[in-house]
Amino acid sequence: MRKINIVIAVLFILSFLAYQAAAQPKAVIDNPVFSFEKVPDGVHVSNDFIIKNMGDTTLNITNVKPP
Repeated sequence: MRKINIVIAVLFILSFLAYQAAAQPKAVIDNPVFSFEKVPDGVHVSNDFIIKNMGDTTLNITNVKPP
């Protein structure tokens, strides 16, 4: 009986770890490309990119740098 309990506990732990490994964040950008066209010199132009997390865990965005 004790061996069965150990086997069940091990299977439970393995299934939990497999679920955690499968859970991933997924960044989705609605409109990933923006064309600025011609911009006169000295004119400030900006665009907001909306990033949504469609994954199963928290999405952390770090080390953002301009191109």
